[in-house]
Amino acid sequence: MKYLFASILITVAIGVTAQGKLADRIYFGGGGGLSVSDNQTNISIFPQVGYKITERYSAGVGFIYQYVQIRQPIDASLSNFGWSVFNRYNITQQFFAYTEFERLRFEYFTSFTPERTDKSSYNSLLVGGGYSEQIGGRSAFSIMALYNVLYDESEEVRPYNSPWVIRAGIGVGIF
Repeated sequence: MKYLFASILITVAIGVTAQGKLADRIYFGGGGGLSVSDNQTNISIFPQVGYKITERYSAGVGFIYQYVQIRQPIDASLSNFGWSVFNRYNITQQFFAYTEFERLRFEYFTSFTPERTDKSSYNSLLVGGGYSEQIGGRSAFSIMALYNVLYDESEEVRPYNSPWVIRAGIGVGIF
């Protein structure tokens, strides 16, 4: 893990020296999600910070928080936390390729009582692409379709019900 952060710092230092001011190369983004049904509410936020290594290629880190409230068959709530590292390559100004490694620490019920929970860690390797539309200045709205290549349907305990992930969000400093 310390080697990963060291390599990111070296990459940032090289980029700043070769490309100019650090503030011009950093961007902020992320998004959130809301899903509501009769039985469950799921709220998620995932802020990200990226660094433009070149005009087309960037890398960065993100954080994940998910709140899950279940109403049936029990009434209880769970909280999940995680982090991610990502790579983004702009094919054109609008279309981009995207990869992300996500590590999520999630809580789940061991029985149908709210007092019986356990925690586990889950890795995702998301691969896909997206579309960005500039909405003013250096800001953009983005939507992505990603596929988790590590998803295993046979796992009994997992935080996601599908290998597909659809995300939408706002980025500042992208353009």
